[in-house]
Amino acid sequence: MKFSCLALFVTALGSLYASPILSCPVTVAQCNGNEYAVTELSHTGNTYQLELDIHVLSTYTGNQFTDLINAVQLKDFASGTITNASIVSAPGGLSDWNSLSPDELSANACDGGSGGTVRMCDQAKSPSLGMAFGLGDTLSWVFQFDTTGTLNSTAEIKFLYVTSSGDKVGSLGSYAIGIQNSSVPEPVTFSLVGGGLVALGLLRRRRS
Repeated sequence: MKFSCLALFVTALGSLYASPILSCPVTVAQCNGNEYAVTELSHTGNTYQLELDIHVLSTYTGNQFTDLINAVQLKDFASGTITNASIVSAPGGLSDWNSLSPDELSANACDGGSGGTVRMCDQAKSPSLGMAFGLGDTLSWVFQFDTTGTLNSTAEIKFLYVTSSGDKVGSLGSYAIGIQNSSVPEPVTFSLVGGGLVALGLLRRRRS
């Protein structure tokens, strides 16, 4: 009984940590019918890892059907100078994606030129290698970088959906989104942890 109670408590504790908030502060058409999130995964010294998630709610965009996402971008996510930017993981594996580019994401993917703005653009190696998705899927990219400054509370995300022939479809999405922190428990966690410890203490007292 003691073990099962403890296991139940640990399981509940694990589920209390904040999940990425998938949100779309603009219209569904501008979001291509999907939801998006940016999460800080880790921070060691001046090295950060950020995850961009796309939660697929629809494959209908711009009055056309599409099942490929060809490029994504994180922009204005930190202060200072960005160095050593790299892509750690991407849907389908890194072999399908180019190295990160500091250029702006345009309708032709990561070729919009740079202008000193903090940004990381990741593009599939070809339209046919763009990430296919289905309803209910969550697509995730993990970016790593060093900064001489600090992480901002928001980032601008951009995304390019294409047809199998590489033609842009739907909106070239672009908007600001809050950066979540995967390692910080929600406030309710602390009270529930305390309550769980008290309950375990009472159970042990009764057994003794």
